[in-house]
Amino acid sequence: MVNLFSLFLPSTLKKSITEANKKVRWTTERLSQSVQCVSDFSHTATDQSPNSVRLDAAEANYSFSAIATTSSKWTEIIPSFAGTVSRMGLTTFLRRRLCSKTGVFLKRLVLPLMVLYLVIQVFFMKPSEQIEQDLNHSIRSSGKLDPILDKSKSGYHKMMAPKSKMEIPDAKESKSSSSSPGNDESVKAPPVRTSAWSLATANITDKSKVRFKPHSINDQTVTLTLMSSADKIFMSLNKKEIYRNLKDRGIHIVVLNQYSGKPMAKRVFDTFSVGLENEMTNFIDNIQDGRILVFAVRDEASSELTWVGRNKIREFGSRWINKLGYRDMWALVARKGGLKLAETYSNVATADTGYEYGGPVFLRTDFDLEEWKGDCNWPSNERNDARRIFCLKYDGYGSLCNCDVKEWEDVFFTADGKLHRELTQKKIYKELGVAILASNRPHYLYRTVKSLWEAPGVNRNQIVVYLDSPHKECMAVTKLFGIHTVVRQKTGNSTEEFIRHKSQRMMKDLMGTEFPASSIPGGAFENDIIPPFMVPKLLILEDDIEVSIDAFKYLYDVGEIMDIDETVLGVSLYNYYGTREVSSSLTTSYRTNTIVHLALMTSARVAKEHFAPAWPKNTSSVSLRFAFLKALRHLNGDVVYPEVSRAKHFSYSGIFVYAGVQVNLFETILPALTTDYTLSKDHVKSLVRANYDANLLSQLSRAATGEYDFCKHDLPFGTNPVVIYVSYEKEDKNPPNFKYVMECLRTWAIFPEMGYHHVWQFHYHGHPLYIVGAPASSYSYLRPDTYKVLEYSKEIAEKVKRDASKHKKDVMESDVERNYRMAKKSSTSS
Repeated sequence: MVNLFSLFLPSTLKKSITEANKKVRWTTERLSQSVQCVSDFSHTATDQSPNSVRLDAAEANYSFSAIATTSSKWTEIIPSFAGTVSRMGLTTFLRRRLCSKTGVFLKRLVLPLMVLYLVIQVFFMKPSEQIEQDLNHSIRSSGKLDPILDKSKSGYHKMMAPKSKMEIPDAKESKSSSSSPGNDESVKAPPVRTSAWSLATANITDKSKVRFKPHSINDQTVTLTLMSSADKIFMSLNKKEIYRNLKDRGIHIVVLNQYSGKPMAKRVFDTFSVGLENEMTNFIDNIQDGRILVFAVRDEASSELTWVGRNKIREFGSRWINKLGYRDMWALVARKGGLKLAETYSNVATADTGYEYGGPVFLRTDFDLEEWKGDCNWPSNERNDARRIFCLKYDGYGSLCNCDVKEWEDVFFTADGKLHRELTQKKIYKELGVAILASNRPHYLYRTVKSLWEAPGVNRNQIVVYLDSPHKECMAVTKLFGIHTVVRQKTGNSTEEFIRHKSQRMMKDLMGTEFPASSIPGGAFENDIIPPFMVPKLLILEDDIEVSIDAFKYLYDVGEIMDIDETVLGVSLYNYYGTREVSSSLTTSYRTNTIVHLALMTSARVAKEHFAPAWPKNTSSVSLRFAFLKALRHLNGDVVYPEVSRAKHFSYSGIFVYAGVQVNLFETILPALTTDYTLSKDHVKSLVRANYDANLLSQLSRAATGEYDFCKHDLPFGTNPVVIYVSYEKEDKNPPNFKYVMECLRTWAIFPEMGYHHVWQFHYHGHPLYIVGAPASSYSYLRPDTYKVLEYSKEIAEKVKRDASKHKKDVMESDVERNYRMAKKSSTSS
């Protein structure tokens, strides 16, 4: 009978089945012969005597009988099965015996399920290779931190060198291997990322990724690790350290480039102190959109963080910033103009740290680097090219790096060009140079130089910056503006000594001043630089001083007094009492026999004749202010300053200034905002010492005497001069009655400044106001006999003394002592 099923089989398969049938028949025959042999052996074994067999007779009979029984059954079954298979064929046998019973099950259930699976696989599922790749690159949670932070490794803060790096195929090899010899067109290999921050070059396994929502990783993904605690902050990107701080208190902000992952700015804002949040919000506003911002807290950051700073951080999607309390730990990673990437928080009340600090917080997150979109579409010129280079590396400079600001001139406030041309025609324009004493604060330095650039009349070719060290970002700022830079290494045992030595070298370089060998570190200056320029007059600024829009207009008009009157040591642009309440006249200037070293313009003649002879010895520890004061006493001269300040101090942290002083005193000083006024030549002549003394005597003689307590009564508006005599002993360096009056006038009251023989001059509500300290002032004899010198109550005097003592203590105590005192006060109150 013809096997119809075999008709549908290929010839190769038919041959295979035939050979299989032959092997089955051969195996069956061999098996039958073996069974027959076993059966014969069992019969023979039972007939032998026990002496010839070593086994036990009963056991042997039982064993051989069982074998005989089994073999007889297989003798019947195997030949029957073999005969059936040989007659029907293996294929027919399997089809009839198996498929006939399971055909219904396969047809109605299994076959439809297979068809459905194939449809889903074709239309909805990814290829198996892609699925395997996605599984290999998925982010999985990790229980361990960065090896840098693992105590079991060698050292907390030593970087671990990767044992091996992932091999990156060369682009040329990939291209050659992907192209076949038969094809004319070669297939281009995908570009290999060569960035140092690429995941492809990092020693990071898939198991050490972040513990957040899984998603696929490519070579554009970077992993950020962060630790924030009471005593340290550490950040790493792809296991490479990008930031570490062990000393600065407050909120630490690190700005990362969204294209390369490299840090572009690092700032610390001590929001434990008042006012720093304003500086923080300004810094955040000046960062370009798209940047990655990393926030972290060290020590304490909530005491003076008001709703202003908290709302600014909430714009990044922060959930915990409003709950940040005293000594809590917190960290945030977010994108400027985008969404939050990660955030963590530790409350001091729930941390196992003895209720002193919140527990350390650890954060891991990842983000994909964006594809480079190209430079800003700025017109091609020298200035814009410098901007491009600068803004690729640094951020936090506002409109300087804003792509919408097309021109270099649009970065700055532009004043009247006509005024600038008029000022450049004056003789002092070529005689005056500007020197900036800068430390490693690039954002401060940029503000100072920017204010100079906006002031008409500045000679931009005669500006030089003296740096403490070759700080890369500070030098990039000076290169951006094209100004001179001099780096002076620190000398001396304290910061005060170093600033004094740097100023001494500055006057030697720029004005040719020769100082005694005893005052020079090492006995002589090193001839290691060529002076950038030599000038007869020099304006000395610090990197936290902004000049007003009319600063050089004022200097060019009033600066002539130094050529007329040799008793003038210099002209200052700054006024400690330049607050709104007591300064209003743009055309008024005063003399003072105390030093004003902020924004001071002096001359080479004064430096040679008075600064050099009176300069402190090299071993002295006095500050620069005291060195200038010694020169002033050596001259027996004065300093001229304006009533409305032409400079503003904007730093919240420094050597001698902390945030409270900046907020309460320096921040209230308002500089001039216009150039629309005229200073006559008579004004300059009135500043000559003889004319000034005569005019002051005349004003005091005809002024109406008053007995006002400005904290209780106000002075009506008017134009009549008013004089008030206040109790002031000459030996008293911090007179309580004088300080009380200044506090009531809402102006500088820390210690007496800017007085002229203990006479202080203001404009208050339109009145020329004179405060005379009696009997310390040489003009106190003008007081009428019936006038009673103002001596306020003993309670007020004691309060002023306590405030002065507290201020001195706040200035002198260290951060550790202040933290301990505040913590003790907080625990006592609670």
